[in-house]
Amino acid sequence: MTDHERQAITAKLVELGFWGTDEPGDPVGDYHDAKTLHARVGARLAGDACVVSTFASSHSSTRRVLISHGERLYPLGAADNYPESICLAAQALPQFLEEHPECAADQERGCKT
Repeated sequence: MTDHERQAITAKLVELGFWGTDEPGDPVGDYHDAKTLHARVGARLAGDACVVSTFASSHSSTRRVLISHGERLYPLGAADNYPESICLAAQALPQFLEEHPECAADQERGCKT
């Protein structure tokens, strides 16, 4: 991923309210900052919906991010590593919540993890 692509992703995360403009860190490239982003994505989900990160298969290094809600799993993002996959998932979350409002958190509730 190029520097320009990383900056564009971070700018989108700021626009969506997942990352602060003056907040230190790099959720696109740093595992611990990506975990912070993961928690923020989860906070936008209803108590019975959670964010899950997994490998695409046992023979692949691709990381997938899914929303688990009841018996269903919804794919949200995939990339070569965890930080990139959670960033892509965060970008996709607003559209997902428009399509699946039952997964959106009320203002007072967040994802139970």
